[in-house]
Amino acid sequence: MAGIGAKGVLACAIAICLPVLGAEAQPRERTTRIATPRSPSSPTPPPAPANIRGMPEGSIPLTLPEAVFLALRSNRSIRSQYLQRVADRFSLRVAEATFDPRLDITGGVTHSRVLGVTSTGTTLGPVVSLATPTGALFTFGWQGVQSNVRGANPNGNGRATFQVIQPLLAGGGVDFAMAPIRIARFQEVNSQLQLKSLVIDQISQTIAGYRALLQAQEQLRISDEALRRARELASVNVALAAAGRIAQVELIQAETSIAQQELALVGARNSHQQARLALLTLLAVNQSQQIWAVERPAADSARVEMQRALEAAANNQPDYLRTLMAIEVSRINLDVARNQRLWDVSLVAGTGAGAQRADLLRTFDALSQVRSDFNIGLQVNIPIGQIARQQPEVNATIALRQAELGLEQARDRLRQQVEDTVRSIDTLRRQAELAKRARELAGLQLETELIKLQAGRSSNFQVVSFQGSLQSAESAELSAVIAYANALTQLDQVLGTTLDTWRISLND
Repeated sequence: MAGIGAKGVLACAIAICLPVLGAEAQPRERTTRIATPRSPSSPTPPPAPANIRGMPEGSIPLTLPEAVFLALRSNRSIRSQYLQRVADRFSLRVAEATFDPRLDITGGVTHSRVLGVTSTGTTLGPVVSLATPTGALFTFGWQGVQSNVRGANPNGNGRATFQVIQPLLAGGGVDFAMAPIRIARFQEVNSQLQLKSLVIDQISQTIAGYRALLQAQEQLRISDEALRRARELASVNVALAAAGRIAQVELIQAETSIAQQELALVGARNSHQQARLALLTLLAVNQSQQIWAVERPAADSARVEMQRALEAAANNQPDYLRTLMAIEVSRINLDVARNQRLWDVSLVAGTGAGAQRADLLRTFDALSQVRSDFNIGLQVNIPIGQIARQQPEVNATIALRQAELGLEQARDRLRQQVEDTVRSIDTLRRQAELAKRARELAGLQLETELIKLQAGRSSNFQVVSFQGSLQSAESAELSAVIAYANALTQLDQVLGTTLDTWRISLND
């Protein structure tokens, strides 16, 4: 496993386990590269538990890819959305079946007595109908009636009819007939984008939660090392006081520093437990598990091109794409509403044949021997003074205008998010570099001051001050690195490229 990248391990793990829930991860090449390099989350495989520095005994080592895998496998919101996808896909199937032939069979049996005469009647009527993309409706039906009267001969009547109704204005045309199917297809894509957005949000939250745990662990280490340095300084002070090189009163400051560091360590432990429980809640696993983040707080330096980032966001951001589809659906609804305001003019044509025999089954055979009827005509219905007919068009027009305004707002908001994130990445990268340099200088200052203290050329107060400066510099560097790494993750979320970065594909 040492030669396999962490994301490759994640892809294999998700491909094995997520098909049960409807999602799988498959390795694939990234099609769009916004930053160089684009690997904000590229941890190496964790070492053996015995080699993990600072991990308490009995803790479970956890890498970032493993955390993402657990989140995708166990997240209840994602599972609920996949259940909704079943209903959404069935709705599309129903819409796509609009032009499939339909068969209906009606029948009934009645028994009656009128003026002392008892009779029994049987009715059977299969009907086949077919709608076409032009709005035409073809109907073929056979209606059979069998009458049995006590004391009389049985009587069967059968009639076959074929009719075509083609709307010429209202209700006619390919655009009107295909509108429900086109809307259903847009809704299907919208549902897919909604699932993608949910998965992206969950991955981003998991990464942020993992890094919060990592930061809490490192802060715990920083506090522990600061306490160790304070105790070492106290030991040096005791030795110097015993040698008569410093006054006994200066031991108080060292003891005060130890107390302050112990207090900080207690707070760091509490923050670590809070971060651990928050991550376990995101992963939806047993909250009593003692997990330990084994990654190192680091992020690769990335340069982001603003124009390419804007283009990628416009092509991949799920919420923005859903706004675009909302406009298309509003336009279709407006076309339908305008069509419904037209006159109702339909071309009607039909043919039929009837036969009468002693029983019902023989009437069906006799239909081929009788002469068929034929009719063709034009039906017109012109509504006069019905203001309610304008309401659907008015509502559809307003909805379209509102969707267009929403698109303008979404475009501006997306541009703002991208520019703010890209600018933050540049700023945070520079801050991380400066924080690292400040931490290195603070360490050198403390080493120099300790040497001077042993030579009697410095005071205990100076050493304690430099120890505090080093601790602050270490915490500042940790916060800067975590903030920079989170900014890269946020960029993926804003651009809608999180799944590409992690090589995750949604199984639909």
